[in-house]
Amino acid sequence: MATAIRQKTGLRDEYAALTRQRIVVAFVKALEEDAVDDVSMADLAKRASVAERTIYRHFSTRDELLAAAGEWIEDNVFGYIPFTSPDELPELFRRLCKSFDRHPHLARTIAMTRVGRTMRKGFRQRLIEQHHRAMAPLTRHLKPKQVRQAEALTAYLNNVLAWSAMREDFGMSSAEIADAIDWAMTTLLKDVRRRDAAAARPSPPRARAAPPPKKSTAKR
Repeated sequence: MATAIRQKTGLRDEYAALTRQRIVVAFVKALEEDAVDDVSMADLAKRASVAERTIYRHFSTRDELLAAAGEWIEDNVFGYIPFTSPDELPELFRRLCKSFDRHPHLARTIAMTRVGRTMRKGFRQRLIEQHHRAMAPLTRHLKPKQVRQAEALTAYLNNVLAWSAMREDFGMSSAEIADAIDWAMTTLLKDVRRRDAAAARPSPPRARAAPPPKKSTAKR
């Protein structure tokens, strides 16, 4: 009896997980295939072949659905590639550009729309933390303002926003974009290292000021 109950519960949980995934995949495909900024729940239910109330049973709020979609995209489409040094970023971005090319509508949605910003919120936060850890060895002697600037620039360059802006505003191919990001990142990191090395050098001793001349007390 207990075994049968456990098996039934396991099957129910498995079916629920599959239904949840089907909803998420249908949502992502709608964003990609139709190049839309959002998808209505009614349209999503039709695409996923479920009742609209089923969507709300799995995702109590729209933000929950968007967060789940963002995680699915990160895991299955624009796979996150971990790194330990900022020197790895130009090559990693080159690989990302190729995946953006395979899913240009979805990449644009992720970069440019309100829905996309919400979907990548968690991913962006994790990526910013990764940039912070990777940049730490290069910025040990810099002031907090300079550290923040260096981290912000590397995070911005390693970003679908950069790909989207260069593609749409300048008509650049992904290879050209990757070359530009490589150039910018390499130049930036070289300058960060130069500044950090300069800040690490001890300041030269300050010359002692000469004492003021004594006033003469001789009578005139």
